[in-house]
Amino acid sequence: MAGGQVLLFNTANGPPPASHKYLRLPDQGTAIDQEGTFSVQLPAGRYYLVMRKRLDPTSAGPPREGEPQYYARDKNGNPKEYVVRAGRTTNIGTITTATPYRKPKPAAADGTTGVEGTVTDKQGQPVAGIRVFAYESAEMKGMPRNASGETGADGKYVLVLTRKGTYYLKARIHYGGGKPEEGEFMGVYGASGKPDSVAVEQGKMSRGVDIQVERLSRQPGQQRVVP
Repeated sequence: MAGGQVLLFNTANGPPPASHKYLRLPDQGTAIDQEGTFSVQLPAGRYYLVMRKRLDPTSAGPPREGEPQYYARDKNGNPKEYVVRAGRTTNIGTITTATPYRKPKPAAADGTTGVEGTVTDKQGQPVAGIRVFAYESAEMKGMPRNASGETGADGKYVLVLTRKGTYYLKARIHYGGGKPEEGEFMGVYGASGKPDSVAVEQGKMSRGVDIQVERLSRQPGQQRVVP
């Protein structure tokens, strides 16, 4: 798995990863070196572990069909939890099994918790290739709670959440976050570009949560700051 990724999900922050149902972003991650080894510093806690090797090293986001993946599970097939204790090293040993990822059939949509709507530009036209990210604070910094799939030609998105709550939504192209690039589409849910909250109830979809995006420009006299 040289050149692959190790993704760790803190059990305190949500349920096990299940990309066919919802997109939970990892709490920590690191690369696998050319010898097949890895090491990462973590806060004490319990973690789910996934290893994945990209067929396209420049890609990000959920696994793609056929990509080698290892999802740590116990003898009953349930997601395995690794315990990390303060001041100690947890050695998970040697992993010898990775299988090509196969996307399961979608689960029933009844009782889904989440948000859906349409992403448009300033002219009201739908924008394709955008993901919507859910944050739990208006500052929308750090790791988002969940992410949607990419919008299609109709600009529609479905953001499945793992629990009820109040969320702030950011729309952008890049799954991995980082500094926005010149010309990138970005936007937040809210009037005049100011973040508004969305209250989501357990087992219900908040519908019609539309987001307007525009291209980021840093040209003199045209600089915009998008939260």
